[in-house]
Amino acid sequence: MQLYIFIKIIHLISIIFFIGVVSFRTFIMPILKSQFDISTYKQIDTITGLKARSIIKVNNIFLIFSGLYLFSHHLETFNILLYIKVAIGLTLALTFYIVPIIMQKMKFLQWFSQFFHYTFFGLMMVVVILSQIMQY
Repeated sequence: MQLYIFIKIIHLISIIFFIGVVSFRTFIMPILKSQFDISTYKQIDTITGLKARSIIKVNNIFLIFSGLYLFSHHLETFNILLYIKVAIGLTLALTFYIVPIIMQKMKFLQWFSQFFHYTFFGLMMVVVILSQIMQY
């Protein structure tokens, strides 16, 4: 049981990091964009984006494997909310790795990046809410 608790703590910490980075990209970066000239903003975006991506690339490996470990302990029970939570969470964690490709292909749509980030963040909140209500 101590291993389960340890893995759960790793999972929670990695979720906090992942949500924190997405929150920053969703809510803070647009404010910075309006406060700086385009050249300065692009520098800030590049620097923060590269650092965030390097952290979350490793972070999400811990997130995925810890989540799968925790999920494996609940396979004997059928809880539809758990399966929905796992499906959305795994999709979000894996999608992170292809976000640059998605953004590059969709850059001709000016509204897409903001829409994508808000949707991504919203789905993260759905996962958090499901994690708290699925036992009831």
